[in-house]
Amino acid sequence: MADHPVLKASNRAFRYGDALFETIRCIGTKPAYFKDHYQRILNGLSALKMNIQSLPPLGVLEQQIGELIQKNRFYGDVRVRLTIYRADGGLYTPTDNKINYLIEASALSTNGYELNPKGLLVDIFEDEQKSMSRIGQFKTASSLLFVLAGLYKKEQGKDDVLITNLNNEIIEGLASNLFWIKGNVIYTPYRSAGCVDGIMRKQVIRILKENQIYIQEIGGTNYNSLVEADEIFLTNAIQGIQWVVGLKYKRFYCKKVKEINRLLNEDLANYMKDSQENSSRL
Repeated sequence: MADHPVLKASNRAFRYGDALFETIRCIGTKPAYFKDHYQRILNGLSALKMNIQSLPPLGVLEQQIGELIQKNRFYGDVRVRLTIYRADGGLYTPTDNKINYLIEASALSTNGYELNPKGLLVDIFEDEQKSMSRIGQFKTASSLLFVLAGLYKKEQGKDDVLITNLNNEIIEGLASNLFWIKGNVIYTPYRSAGCVDGIMRKQVIRILKENQIYIQEIGGTNYNSLVEADEIFLTNAIQGIQWVVGLKYKRFYCKKVKEINRLLNEDLANYMKDSQENSSRL
């Protein structure tokens, strides 16, 4: 039960932020693009030197997610958060690298990836910068920078804020990856610039390439370049694509973004169809 205690004071995620997490959109009981989520978990465990062998296989974890959704009697789309943390013990130096994990589920109000009817108003958070380390590509429990960015967003009355790296390059949103369109080219920062290796980022890049839409990865951007863009959008695994109407005083269109969102929903439908067919063969 969500209101029952499940963690002890010795929990390393609580004490040291020694954990990583995934947020996953489920269509019914099926997690979307789960193989990519699972691979990012494996990559993150490796980067944090956690014991990969103590993680359940993909199929078992997927089944546990489905069982939790059924137990909660959720019938539409569902948001799942999977938190994986190192076993208790030690101070900064762990005594054991085995992992434990917690699965949480909550109902979503939309089905599929609905494009926001009202564009987002965003600003740039520059009080703190994100490092360009390998760990920055994963969602870890050490998220104070994003907490402060969220507070700044609230103070400024914005829908989202953009994060900068140590080179003062704009690299991502508060909980999303950043894309912008200029002419016939779509741009997004390299992962090496410090942005999260987003699951939806990966799908959008793949879908664009499959549809012969030119996508170029670059090493971050700046305010002057963004205000010259025709369109800006943000992506994450829960909301899909969200378009930006304003950055400070500049306003943007939402034309090509609508087409990209249509392609994304077609891809999701095909993914879920293939997933169901594969399950029926087992």
